[in-house]
Amino acid sequence: MQGFQDSSGPPNVAQLQATMQAIELACASIQMHINPSAAEATILSLRQSPHPYQTCQFILENSLVANARFQAAAAIRDAAIREWSFLTADVKKSLIRFCLCYIMQHASSPERYVQAKVSAVAAQLMKRGWLDFEASERESFFYQINQSIHGAHGSDVQFCGINFLESLVSEFSPSTSSAMGLPREFHEQCRRSLELNYLKTFYCWAKDAAASVTSMIIDSQTEVPEVKVCTAALRLMFQILNWDFHNTVAAKASINFYFVGVKDHGDSTKRSEYNLVQPGPAWCDVLVSSGHISWLLNLYAALRQKFSCQAFWLDCPIALSARKLIVQFCSLAGTIFHSDA
Repeated sequence: MQGFQDSSGPPNVAQLQATMQAIELACASIQMHINPSAAEATILSLRQSPHPYQTCQFILENSLVANARFQAAAAIRDAAIREWSFLTADVKKSLIRFCLCYIMQHASSPERYVQAKVSAVAAQLMKRGWLDFEASERESFFYQINQSIHGAHGSDVQFCGINFLESLVSEFSPSTSSAMGLPREFHEQCRRSLELNYLKTFYCWAKDAAASVTSMIIDSQTEVPEVKVCTAALRLMFQILNWDFHNTVAAKASINFYFVGVKDHGDSTKRSEYNLVQPGPAWCDVLVSSGHISWLLNLYAALRQKFSCQAFWLDCPIALSARKLIVQFCSLAGTIFHSDA
């Protein structure tokens, strides 16, 4: 099938509408198992089209069909990775900004999987351009994320900002990064740069976000939206501490912990694998000397006291996230501790 044409000039609204309707129909056909091969060919045509960004952005902003928006986000990702070397610097940055603005503007959307897809696309494109962008250009992206995580725009936006950082950290981690057809050296340079310049900052943002909502969670008589913010922040903190830090001198030893009677959602077994956490002396101020560990233990104790009478307490996401992080702190080792401590 011939690919959808995407003009680089002024938008042809009729053509954009026709393409959107074709993608919506294809998504509906797949869902209802009506001529799925033709429907898949239509979607594939969009993903393989040259420079489909205007069309995909139109679909994301105007379609009422969640699956169509999901496919449009996927098409942006495929095309941008494929055409990256030929895109101008302005187009590269505008694609990332569009994705970031989209997830913030639609923070309260019930279609979380679409939000997660657009967030993942933003993270992948940011990594693809990581070595191309100046430090000031990266900072402009992160300024927007930091503003959202501070909570000034509401808990939904705060949650989306934290989730984006989770996507970004996953994208830079060797075990969860996406294939981009680039040499290993590229991925290693990106990983090293994120670890040295941003990882601790992200951890602090997550810690501050969790701390900013805990009083509201503990004092409230009902469940509040801030619970999901705190849960996401604790999950991001755990993810960052589980990073394979480059400055580890000795090989990491894996330690298996078993939570008796606790089901870890998303795992097929009750076993979770934890590594020795050896981030190095630069992290001492954040993790050890700041009293951060005591804050986490006190938070968990307060949450347990508040919710332990409820049958779902052990399995609820905030309890699981807090316990995982506490166990991760038990695994701190290496030069983060002073030799005389």
